[in-house]
Amino acid sequence: MKVIPVVGYSKSGKTSFIRKLIVALKPRGNVGVIKHLGRHPYKLEKNKDTTIFFEEGAAISAGIDDIKTALIMRNPHLEYLLAMFADAGVQFAVIEGFKSIHFPKIVIGNLEAEGCVLKNPEVEEVLKSLDKFGDYHTMGGIVKELKREGDLSRAGAILTFTGLVRQWTGDKKTEFLDFDNSADRNSMDLKRKLEAIGGILGAKIYHRSGRLFAGEDITYIAVLAEHRRIALQAMSETFDELKRGLVVK
Repeated sequence: MKVIPVVGYSKSGKTSFIRKLIVALKPRGNVGVIKHLGRHPYKLEKNKDTTIFFEEGAAISAGIDDIKTALIMRNPHLEYLLAMFADAGVQFAVIEGFKSIHFPKIVIGNLEAEGCVLKNPEVEEVLKSLDKFGDYHTMGGIVKELKREGDLSRAGAILTFTGLVRQWTGDKKTEFLDFDNSADRNSMDLKRKLEAIGGILGAKIYHRSGRLFAGEDITYIAVLAEHRRIALQAMSETFDELKRGLVVK
């Protein structure tokens, strides 16, 4: 999932720009939008069932009609929404606000912001510069990508692997690991090798970089194959090779 933050001062034109961006991105894939409400919290409609259920303590309260679903969630964290979007198969997450977000961003107006890759661009410029923006992955999102892009007509299995930062190895405790970006290059090479194996119909490999703490996900591998045995063998060999090529600081 491509993450495209749009930041700027109030009344700088962010909303108008995002409306145009949504229209331009829709032909390329599913678009999701997250807005930072800041000092203007969203007011729930009183005495409605979804509001009542939420006020009684439901973690998520939802209402469904013929064309949409309205959600009220108790979790106010951006990371939670990004994970939900990725799992749902959103391909472009446009974020309005959140000036301190670490992803490369678009700046509208005269705001000075770290990580700016485009300032006051036209929408067409954004479409030509999508590779400048960051990616966000979950295993659920990767599986959806694999199904969307792969040949399902001959598929008999999707095998997935999630690697974690192990806290305890015998008596040795690990609080965190630091990975450089060599994992990205290794992942692309291994993906090509995987997809060249007979019976493998598609593959996705994503390895995070930077500092990861005990219990956090390190890597996601998903393999689409004609038969499960082919997927199991290919997965085992791929992970061993990926691990050998990692640089841990």
